[in-house]
Amino acid sequence: MRTEIARCKTPEERELSRKLSELAGLEEELAQRELDLATLQAELSAFEARYFRIVGVLYAELDDIEAQIAEAQNELNPNDSEAQEQAAQARTQAWESAQAAGTVKEQVQKKFKPSESLKKLYREIAKRIHPDLKSLIKM
Repeated sequence: MRTEIARCKTPEERELSRKLSELAGLEEELAQRELDLATLQAELSAFEARYFRIVGVLYAELDDIEAQIAEAQNELNPNDSEAQEQAAQARTQAWESAQAAGTVKEQVQKKFKPSESLKKLYREIAKRIHPDLKSLIKM
């Protein structure tokens, strides 16, 4: 007959177990929030690309029209140095706007929705590389 003595946990050990469990829950919540942040950042990047593609072109057109107006005013007053300077500045602005609108490339991105397996993998990696958990989790 084999009898084993069961060791009772001390209050400190019970408290440590409770705190470790609480820590694991908080780390999982942190990993989820970091994943949510990454998702929002990806969505924001896609929005910015669409915004610049649409609004940037409109601003380039507006700057070109303003340059044409300034150039027409300069033609009406060829001796007015201020009109010449405004026309030159407006044309420079129109050129810069056109260049900026032309360099913004649409990034084909759909709304980022991570799969459950990706979320699980992310949480697991976050736990493994977390500095407070490295000594507790065997790799």
